[in-house]
Amino acid sequence: MSPQRRLTGAAAILYALKSAGISHLFVNLGSDHPAFLLEFASQSHEDLQIFTSPNEMNALSAASGFAQITGCPAAVLVHVECGTQGLAGAIHNVSKGRIPVIILAGTVPITMAGEIPGSRNEYIHWIQDVPDQRAIVRQYMRYEHEIRRPHNAAQIVLRALQFALSSPQGPVYLIASRETLCEDFDETDTQVRSLREYGKNTAVEPIGLSPTAPEELTNVMLKAERPLIVTSYCGRSIRGFEALKAVAELLAIPVHENAPIYNNFPTTSFLHQGHQWNGGGQLPALAEADVVIVIDADVPWIPAQSKPSQKARIFHLDNDPLKEGMTLWSLPCERRWKCDSPLALEQLCASIRGSPVLGQAETRERIGGRTSYLRERFSQRRSALLRAEAPAHDGRVTVPYFMSRLREATADVRVVGLNESTTNLGNVADHFHHRLPLSLIGSGGGSLGWYSGGAVGASLALRASGRLDDLVVAFVGDGTWLFGVPSCAYWMAKKYETPFLTVIWNNGGWASPRNAFLRLNPGMAQSNQTEGKLSDRVMTSITPSPAFGKIAEGAGDAWWQVVRSNEDVDETCKKAIQAVREEKRCAVIEVVLDSV
Repeated sequence: MSPQRRLTGAAAILYALKSAGISHLFVNLGSDHPAFLLEFASQSHEDLQIFTSPNEMNALSAASGFAQITGCPAAVLVHVECGTQGLAGAIHNVSKGRIPVIILAGTVPITMAGEIPGSRNEYIHWIQDVPDQRAIVRQYMRYEHEIRRPHNAAQIVLRALQFALSSPQGPVYLIASRETLCEDFDETDTQVRSLREYGKNTAVEPIGLSPTAPEELTNVMLKAERPLIVTSYCGRSIRGFEALKAVAELLAIPVHENAPIYNNFPTTSFLHQGHQWNGGGQLPALAEADVVIVIDADVPWIPAQSKPSQKARIFHLDNDPLKEGMTLWSLPCERRWKCDSPLALEQLCASIRGSPVLGQAETRERIGGRTSYLRERFSQRRSALLRAEAPAHDGRVTVPYFMSRLREATADVRVVGLNESTTNLGNVADHFHHRLPLSLIGSGGGSLGWYSGGAVGASLALRASGRLDDLVVAFVGDGTWLFGVPSCAYWMAKKYETPFLTVIWNNGGWASPRNAFLRLNPGMAQSNQTEGKLSDRVMTSITPSPAFGKIAEGAGDAWWQVVRSNEDVDETCKKAIQAVREEKRCAVIEVVLDSV
């Protein structure tokens, strides 16, 4: 038998992370972490790549971006309750987006007279003492716990990861005192088994449809005249994207993406019905549908703006059909199933192919007629999008025009877009022309500022996957850009060689709260001309405009350019792409739009 080693609590945690396949750890360190720093200095954890993030929200957003691209969780280590609060809105995003991450935090020492190693020896240890540190994030977590002794640290880490990776996925949070992290112990048989038998402590297997459900849904879909699929995050995996595509193409069923977190369906397909977030009015495909299949959607429609016919038959497939993290939610439907959508759609596809009804003349005629109808609708929609991309006669830049030129400039490049464009979410999604899975992703939630850390994490994920030539592009509003702590993110991108392109839609303010105000007070829109600029009066103006490019340049040597007219767009896109791909520098394009 090999001699037993002595491990600290910190070492046990790191070994457990590695045994579970965690490869990336983002850290923001403090006085609770000496035992971790000792492990880092020992360089005995080479399989675990460690990245310093000067801001906690950037760290968790980077872990999110990494997990969203790879499907594998990353880890984040922060400093006591202060660092936990520093995670800020990223906690909301990974929770609402069901993104698997493991968050670790120290606590202040639990002794104060030097009784054991790690005891309090700094004044801040009293100041940072709170009654219930875990309560800060408890309602957002799939699992949270305290590691009280180092002997079972590995067991608790592996248990936390079971929750993070079991459907519905999400974040987990563990804390440990400085004494626990510093305490060393003989590596026992229990400890060794916990690490070596990770394969016996894995996530719950994905659940498919119940035995009778595929046939039931098959019969409904084969008989439908105007079926429709609505989704928000079925495309969170390549398997889900491809399974949805297979079912839709088999029966010529149109697909609508409502408030999508991931791109779920090729926008170049005649079956694609577009995207909606806020506004847009009644979706024709939803109004005319006699059968609606909702698959992985938190907000399949906003009833005040767009809703199905009262006669429509509605079915719901979701890994979280009860929306357990929402207090007010309802989707009246005939049947709902808690299931893994890729597996369920594969079951459904097999059932459809095996149905004798599929080959009947009546069915083929119905599918053929629907195909012709949808091709004509797609042609009309594509013509409308092309008209929107036309250059403005006065030379001012619009989002559709810029997107069309960026699309042309990246025609030979595989682009991974991060869409946090707030009021321009739809413009980016509609004019991006993405057709591959995981080409355009969002934060998963509603807390702005994810894009910057997310871009660093996505870049690291692409590197780990061997996709070194992909171009990461973050699309953001001017207000959102400021939320992203850019001074930290561009520094991280420079240090860890993860350059990305940022496109800032600068409309001079926060259009989202202004628009929300006008939806309830539409008459105020007219007061712009008589009582001064409305954005200034309702405090949604960002004027004077910050020098966005200078901030990025100062933090991470980013290349930057301001675009004010159509004639500047092509050359700017060319130089920005060159800066990222050839010079390995971040690039920032500030696109000046009409001011709100």
